[in-house]
Amino acid sequence: TGGMLEGVRLVAGKLSDNTNIDVGDANIWFFSTQETTTSTPNIRWDSTYSLASKVIRGEAITVTIITTAAAGGYSANMNIDGAGQTEEWNGGSAPSAGGDGGYDVYTHTIYRKVDGNYLVLSNVSNFA
Repeated sequence: TGGMLEGVRLVAGKLSDNTNIDVGDANIWFFSTQETTTSTPNIRWDSTYSLASKVIRGEAITVTIITTAAAGGYSANMNIDGAGQTEEWNGGSAPSAGGDGGYDVYTHTIYRKVDGNYLVLSNVSNFA
């Protein structure tokens, strides 16, 4: 009867030091410490269950990662359950730098295909 809400996990740190993104806790992750290096988030359900065990074939999940921006800090790759993925980036290419200030917001829509593999549609925006 009300609006749809998503959980937000606030992390007093940076993504490069906290790469496990447990969507069993929240789909939106906010990192309050300025990112200074590249990082590779690992999307999983939690430390006990894999994402593959919870997202069945034909289902999708969206994960948003918000980092406190710096030019040297960005995420051009991601893992699911510890395995590297090929992302399809909006605009055709992965980021090669972070924003100069404000927040970098990474949104990944992860579709589990019928064959069990993932289609990952990724976007990054800088809010300064």
